[in-house]
Amino acid sequence: MDGNVFFQGAKSSTHEKDPILRSSSNPAPVLVEKNDGFYLTMTLDTALGSERPSQPVTSARLGKASTSGCAFENPDGSPITIGTDYLGKPRNAANPTPGPFESPGTGTLTMKV
Repeated sequence: MDGNVFFQGAKSSTHEKDPILRSSSNPAPVLVEKNDGFYLTMTLDTALGSERPSQPVTSARLGKASTSGCAFENPDGSPITIGTDYLGKPRNAANPTPGPFESPGTGTLTMKV
């Protein structure tokens, strides 16, 4: 665990290497179902990733699964590099945004999830 963002007083695990704490910030996430799917709305007062640089998620960074001891890899055995976010947007290879959404912006954000 490294570089996760914790809002509104949420506590990081003792195993988290370098958490990003935004204790006074409340993104007020709301999930709403509409006719065409689910939408997540949240408010970010500062851009995610502005605190410090981050690194891409790769097989090397993930290490091995605690139960099986196996490496995280693609079905063909090749190493994993997470190159897109939850919505399929390409990740910044040099400094990806923490969390599931690459460079979501600031202010009130609404994303179809």
